[in-house]
Amino acid sequence: MSAESTPERPASGPGSRGPYAKSKQVRQKILEACIEAFSVSGFHGATMKEIAAKAGISQTGLLHHFPNTRSLLMEVLEERSLQESSILHAAAEKDFFHAQLSVVRDNETRPGMIQLHTTISAEATDADHPAHDRYRKRYDDLRAYLVALFEMQQSRGYVRVSASPTALANLFVAALDGLQLQWLYNPDEVDVAESLEALIDALLSDVA
Repeated sequence: MSAESTPERPASGPGSRGPYAKSKQVRQKILEACIEAFSVSGFHGATMKEIAAKAGISQTGLLHHFPNTRSLLMEVLEERSLQESSILHAAAEKDFFHAQLSVVRDNETRPGMIQLHTTISAEATDADHPAHDRYRKRYDDLRAYLVALFEMQQSRGYVRVSASPTALANLFVAALDGLQLQWLYNPDEVDVAESLEALIDALLSDVA
């Protein structure tokens, strides 16, 4: 289609996407404020007023983007999930276990996200928590996927220990969450990726 047939299209150049870019920037500031508020105060402790203040906007401005703290939490968790998926897909040529190390290293560049996950995953054990179903599904799906992977590696003779695939899957998830929790307390002494890689090497042999 020629340019002549679309006269309504704005010309390219500085400022042509100003309103959209500004809105996107404000939204990103809001999400960063949410990560800080939820990771410190938890879902029930954080308020719209607090988040608006951290984002540097009015509460009315915040409500223009998100109606309540529940919608904010869901958006933050969705963004985190998409970021993790993007990293895992980019590492598709590697096996899942070592691809997970890429996620761990990326998480360490965003400590607020690790603290958010640690805080929300703990309080979301309450069935009435807005993130309860999401986190339960996350753990169920991850565990099922890991069980299938360990079963496959076991059938190939690559598993070094005699534990069941379910036990190994639970161990891997517990190590991942537990190491990140320790890292929050003392990042200088806890290398999550190194420790997780040591666990992988202890459990599996000949994994590419």
